[in-house]
Amino acid sequence: MGVDIHLPDSPDWGHPHLVHFEEAHLLFRDAGLGDLTTGARGRLCYLATPYSKVCVDQDGAWDCQQSLACGMRAAEWARIMAVEGITAISPIIQAVEMLSVGLDYSVDPLDATFWSAWCQPLLSACDAMIVPPIEGWQESLGIWQEVVFALRNNRPVFLIAPRKNWGAR
Repeated sequence: MGVDIHLPDSPDWGHPHLVHFEEAHLLFRDAGLGDLTTGARGRLCYLATPYSKVCVDQDGAWDCQQSLACGMRAAEWARIMAVEGITAISPIIQAVEMLSVGLDYSVDPLDATFWSAWCQPLLSACDAMIVPPIEGWQESLGIWQEVVFALRNNRPVFLIAPRKNWGAR
């Protein structure tokens, strides 16, 4: 059973109702490695990374190279999580690969309704969510909607703190 606390439809990371989720130990802002290893290991985690606003060219048209870059950024974070013993699935990694193999445009890369429906079973199957500090995450409508879904369904959300040495060994 989900939690019914009103949150806006658009990203508002300073919304006062988010405090309720922090107090319930469901929302972890500026999460560090310790938070992740304690709260995410042993869970199937959804790795939420920005896509639709950053995979486009200057005119707002889908750009294959920008799309591939989005996939690479998501893959870097999936690798970092894997090294830490955290199983994080990324719909962006899979979607980017699906889009890059044929380019027949039978699937519109920017069709938010299609991709939201496609991602939903993955999101529903996960026990926690991880949002890495990739440029554009705070403005992403998709990430906001996924975070709201996770919180309303009592799944912890880890907003990773920016760190220059993440992944450095």
